[in-house]
Amino acid sequence: MTAHDERGGYVPITRGSGGQPAHRTPFDIASLSVTGLVIVCELDDPVPENSRPSMSMKITQYLRLSDQSMIRLDMDRGVSSSQHGRSGTVSWKRSSAHVIAEVLALVKGDDAAKPDSFPWEDYAEAARLRGIAVDAEVLRDLRHTVLLSDELASIYEF
Repeated sequence: MTAHDERGGYVPITRGSGGQPAHRTPFDIASLSVTGLVIVCELDDPVPENSRPSMSMKITQYLRLSDQSMIRLDMDRGVSSSQHGRSGTVSWKRSSAHVIAEVLALVKGDDAAKPDSFPWEDYAEAARLRGIAVDAEVLRDLRHTVLLSDELASIYEF
């Protein structure tokens, strides 16, 4: 990369350059509040053993903090779909509302007795393990956002 190309510029920081050296500011995660739940959906690598047309989606869950940063909860999920009895090009077309409803169903708890509830206590515990003080009741009332990658939007044809 040259010092100035069409994608960006590069200027080395040296002690004699007259500029201030880069430094980090202290980061106190305890001073930040949780403002939302963000569920990011991306195209995943297909299952290698599957010879049928298939599509895999990985689902990663984050908490959005008051400084707009996000902390990953390590409560990842995923789903793989196959088209049985088909070969060649297949259509995965579905509405965005249908895909989002499926994603929300996948991130809910595994408790079959409570099919319409999020595992808010599990989310709160995952946050506490990362130094974020939040309880399940606060999380339950926060906005949640489902983000689908451009690749998935293209595959689902919306």
